[in-house]
Amino acid sequence: GHLTRIRTGLPEVYWRRLYQGTPPSKSQWGQVKEGCGILEAIMELDVEELRLYGSRDRAFRMSEGVAFAEAMRQKVARTLFYGDSNVNPDEFNGLAMRYPSKTSPNVIDAGGTGSKCTSMYLTCWGANTAHGLYPKGSTGGLSNEDLGKYMTQDSDGKKFQVVGDMYNWKCGLTVRDWRAVVRIANIPTDKLTLTKGETGFVDLHRLSIMAKNKMPENMRNQAIWYCNADVLTALELQATDAGNVTLAYRTEDSPKGGPLFKSTQITNLHGRPIRQCDVISSTEKAI
Repeated sequence: GHLTRIRTGLPEVYWRRLYQGTPPSKSQWGQVKEGCGILEAIMELDVEELRLYGSRDRAFRMSEGVAFAEAMRQKVARTLFYGDSNVNPDEFNGLAMRYPSKTSPNVIDAGGTGSKCTSMYLTCWGANTAHGLYPKGSTGGLSNEDLGKYMTQDSDGKKFQVVGDMYNWKCGLTVRDWRAVVRIANIPTDKLTLTKGETGFVDLHRLSIMAKNKMPENMRNQAIWYCNADVLTALELQATDAGNVTLAYRTEDSPKGGPLFKSTQITNLHGRPIRQCDVISSTEKAI
């Protein structure tokens, strides 16, 4: 785990006169122990299958490794939003658990009910706001270890030789300042296709203005939006309404040495980039 200090109050400051002292003061802190999780997977490939690929055996092995890495990336991303150590003690706590109610600070209720809802998050990452963790003495990020060739056994106890790889990712999350995250919750996914003027229309641009202004200015100027494809599509369609100028497309230079064609358009909402993250469910239960 990780023991972090969270500021709970500011220090006292004073006006003073000449030849008059100033009493010392300090800010108030609380300590919170954040848990880290160990995400791990072992890939085993039968050596006889590898031999079928001849000189391309290494390429086949790497292609299988890509699938493992993608599965782990999706698992970490999902835990980042939905992790709950009360349900699964082996994982770390995600953002939904930290902002669990429509009456919680920095949660905006979009009005949805039932079990077909989704959320949108505005997050300011930083050393004193919200950031990822990894245990002391370890290395951040996904690691891979080549286990070489060894004997294993099938479900009947019969042995055969495999080539193994171990994938390991030690990670966690801490929110040192609760103001650094704003959640728009209870967005009804079945009403996102409605247009302005129709009954039940979800005004995402109005909700996003309310969300960004809940965050202190120094944080919101560095914040990033996270939503799934349903919300992003609705945002872009709503941006076609006359007078709606809150969403724009920013162009970035194409990286040198990259693919022949790569889109350089980044969707921005109120000047802040939007990252599509499809692990954010469209079937959340309303909170």
